[in-house]
Amino acid sequence: MIRVLLQAAGAMSECFGAAELDLELPDGATLGDLLVRIEQDHGERLAGAVWNWKEHRFRGPIVITSGSRVLRERATPLRDRQKVSFTRAVVGG
Repeated sequence: MIRVLLQAAGAMSECFGAAELDLELPDGATLGDLLVRIEQDHGERLAGAVWNWKEHRFRGPIVITSGSRVLRERATPLRDRQKVSFTRAVVGG
């Protein structure tokens, strides 16, 4: 098993009910596995404007980062004790 620290910035913390969550995932877990876990654990809080239920992913300008790296691919492997941050990007001008 690996542990991943999910960090939710700003309004994203409302989707998870907290600014930080410590999640346990199976060895070899990927970003896609983390997204499935988020849907399972927090589906009732994910509004239709934020979550795409058909594709099991965030919709709109949600930026997922780890350190200085943007995570885009569901197949991206996760490491034990990795911090993964979710931020809703501000759009407009």
